[in-house]
Amino acid sequence: MCQEAPVRDEFVALLTSEEGYHEGRDSGGSWNNVQKFSPAVPGLEWSQGQAWCATFTAWGATQTEGMAERWPLTASCATAVDWWQQQGRWTEYPVLGGPFYLGSHGQDHVGVVVAYDQDTIWTIEGNTNSGGSPQGDGVYARQRPRQGPGSPYGYGVPDYPEGTVSADPALGGVPSARVGTPSASVEPAPAPAPDPTPARYQTTINGLAYGYGAQGPQVTAVGEALVSHGFGSYYQVGPGPDWTDADTGNYADYQRSLGYGGADADGVPGEASLRELIGYLPGGAPAFPGRECFGPGQNNDYVRQLGEQLVAKGYGGAYRIGPGPQWSEADRRAVQAFQQAQGWTGADADGYPGPETWRRLFA
Repeated sequence: MCQEAPVRDEFVALLTSEEGYHEGRDSGGSWNNVQKFSPAVPGLEWSQGQAWCATFTAWGATQTEGMAERWPLTASCATAVDWWQQQGRWTEYPVLGGPFYLGSHGQDHVGVVVAYDQDTIWTIEGNTNSGGSPQGDGVYARQRPRQGPGSPYGYGVPDYPEGTVSADPALGGVPSARVGTPSASVEPAPAPAPDPTPARYQTTINGLAYGYGAQGPQVTAVGEALVSHGFGSYYQVGPGPDWTDADTGNYADYQRSLGYGGADADGVPGEASLRELIGYLPGGAPAFPGRECFGPGQNNDYVRQLGEQLVAKGYGGAYRIGPGPQWSEADRRAVQAFQQAQGWTGADADGYPGPETWRRLFA
């Protein structure tokens, strides 16, 4: 009897078979985001002509038996990240056949991991290009670093029936893996020799910098939390607002205490370890979740966040009852008042938030 291929292999094989596909061009010859995937995903037909990296992965899920219920069927990376996190299926480690997300909150771009080793992920991605842009022209196989500039915000963990393969120690801790036969070269690299030089790069979490050279009260908060947890041996002087090699050394000790190793315990915070250390994530504006989260019939926490921030900014006059998760005409009027205060008119002040309205409101 023939053995059925694992769902993960079928899903990845389908996505990689689209490598080389390109979106359309407008009358001037420019790429226009018009592609075949949006019309093929029930409920995402409206996304035609918009950024389509998340739609590409949703298309793959709907075309692979058994995958649609295991994947967020959305055109928004921010909404997808929220979905994975609410499912409790989120990690800072690569997951074979799982999505990775780029951006300060994962809102910029998504692709699927087809292989990984200690330093690199190999991926298949829609709406990118040969340079790895989050707004490209087609489907490409790419390589991206696991750590440092250009590395993912995090990874979703699909509930594959054949089980999960991930570098996450809590999920089996497989150091390197590959699936199928992707066109990118995916020979796992040997484990690197220990580097005596402390990591000297920065990462941004929730709009704030961490790592060598970072400055600010968030750095002091990390140092004080490390000391309170017993990880202050590198400090010759108490923690302060400037991130130094001492902060890196102490944070690496803390990461190892959580079970991290290798490049994942280099002393530069990730979101999960930072939240574990201080109990919350300091930071700036939350990522814009997408226009589809706002308007008649919408009921979600983003609507509540929006309303509360409007009230905090002094634009709550339209509310007879405090803002809540159910979108109402009061929300629209409050947003419109804020938009008009920015000097916007017409369609730019229609009462529905876009990315710039969101950014200014939470600034």
